[in-house]
Parts: sequence; C-alpha cells; structure tokens
Amino acid sequence: MTPGNKNKPVVLVSEPLTDRAMDWLSERAEVRRCSVQKDGMQAVYADLAEAEGLVVRTYTIVDDKLLDRAPKLRVVGRAGVAIDNIDVPACRSRGVEVVHTPEANTLAVVDYTVRMIIELNRRFWPMSGPIPPEEFHRQRKQLFGRFLADCTLGVIGFGRIGSKVGRAAAALGMRVLYNDLLDIKVDFPSLAVDKPTLYAESDIITIHTTLNPSTRGLINAEAIAQFRPRCQFINAARGQVVNYRDLAEALKSGQISAAAIDCHDPEPPPEDYPLWGLDNVILTPHVAARVPQAIENMCDVVLDVMAVIDGDQPRYPAADEISA
Repeated sequence: MTPGNKNKPVVLVSEPLTDRAMDWLSERAEVRRCSVQKDGMQAVYADLAEAEGLVVRTYTIVDDKLLDRAPKLRVVGRAGVAIDNIDVPACRSRGVEVVHTPEANTLAVVDYTVRMIIELNRRFWPMSGPIPPEEFHRQRKQLFGRFLADCTLGVIGFGRIGSKVGRAAAALGMRVLYNDLLDIKVDFPSLAVDKPTLYAESDIITIHTTLNPSTRGLINAEAIAQFRPRCQFINAARGQVVNYRDLAEALKSGQISAAAIDCHDPEPPPEDYPLWGLDNVILTPHVAARVPQAIENMCDVVLDVMAVIDGDQPRYPAADEISA
C-alpha cells in the first residue's frame, strides 16, 4: 500500500472494467489490478490478503479456495448478471456480500436474440454494387425465408431477458410458449407450458436461464430428441446449459435445422469444438451483451462494492437463485 492510500480500502479488480468505472473506484479505494484471463487464478490469489473488495466478471472463480486467502474480504462484485462463477452461500457464510448488475445488459441480449431469430429465418444478400438485370431477378426470386408470424417461439427461462424476448416475438405475431420455475405474470399473449410441450411445439427455441445444477447440460440428446423436427435453437445464456456434442449431432442429422450460439463451453472454444465447420450454425464470441452502454452499466457494480465497504445497503445484492 502506498503512503497516499493508507486510509483507503484495497479493492482487487481481476477482469477489465471501463475507464469511467476504474476512475470512480480509484478515487475511493486503492485499486489493485490483475488479469485472470492472462495469468490464471494464481494472479488473483497473490493479492487477496489485504483486499476488502473484489470485482470480477466471467472468468474469476470465487469459491472456498479463494475465500480462504481473503481474510479481510467484505464484498464481491460481479460486473454482470449471472453469478454462477461465485459461490454465494460460501461468501455469505463468511460475512462476504455478493452484488451484481441484474438489469445492465438485458436489452442488449434481447436485441441479439431477436436479431438471430430474424437472421435464421430471413437471410439477406445485400447488393454491394451494380449487377446485371438477370442476376437481380434471379436473386429476387429466391426464397429468402419464412414468415415469423407463422412460427412458434419457445422461451426457456422467462425472467428479465426471456420475457422481453417473448414480448418482442409476440409483437411480430409469433405464438409464444415459455417455461420457468417461477409463476411469471405477463401482459402479452403467451402460454406457460412444461418443457416437453415447449420442445414439441416450438419452431424456434431460445434459452435464457441461469446456470445451476438443474440447468447444467439441460439441452442434451434426451431433450433434443423431443424437439419438433427441423426446429431452430438459440443460446445467448450460458455455455454450460448445452451439451454441444449432442447439439452438433442434431445439427448434422437435421433434427435441428439451424442454431445461433453466443455462449460456449469452454471459452474460448477449443480446436476440437464440435460446432466448428457446420454450415447451419452461427457462432459468435460471447458478444450478446457487448454494447457500450450495457458494458458501462455492468461496470457500475463498483457503486455497490463501495456501498458495502462503507457500511451502506447495496442496491443489487445477489439472490441465491436468479432468473435471467
């Protein structure tokens, strides 16, 4: 600790935050940075002894092993929605609060999901320059896709994100089915059903659950066998909710006609990732929430981190179970 910071609490930041968030935090705390993505968890462990706060994103694992090295830790802040990389009960049992930003990236992920619904069903070939008349008419006469209002969308997980995807789909004239552990109240046309019904009746299935023991590997060969033949699948939730070898086999066989996958397991996907090279899948590098304002909103977790350190009530303490 430098002499000028002797009265400031130490806050360890293990993954990148925006400059605005770092500047704000640095005015109020002695900020120590490390890079879990570059140097692994050992880089985090090395600087935990004095930390009262820890700010993480996706790849820092907060478990007993980490907490044993952090005797002064009072709060863990997750710059994002999901907290599956944080053992919340273990933190709370030690008096460590967990905070996050549950509303930060909702609309960004909704935008991404709706865009992928349209992309999978209405592919377009933009004209980049003059083309001969016969080519113009040849392209114009091609079948570009199907009418979304003729489709049924099945949404697994109908929380902040899933319900807004459902609302957008209903506005496009789609029939909306959903499945959630909670009794969700909605004010637009939609129907709560069990998973087998959702699987069997949906033309497009999109998943928006958190990662927990009941959702890990949820979309596997057994579930996919219940899907309506030739349905489409979208995952902008968590990579671990899908068995990607089973999904790849379904894409190869045509049981699933197309997919859009933003979240992978592991990340980054290895060379033998079973979805590489398939021409009926769109792969993106976990970017659904990568909108500047959403990133700024996620990094606002530093406000709650300092609130806890200062003895104030945080705005967004993490619940034990969170519906995305």
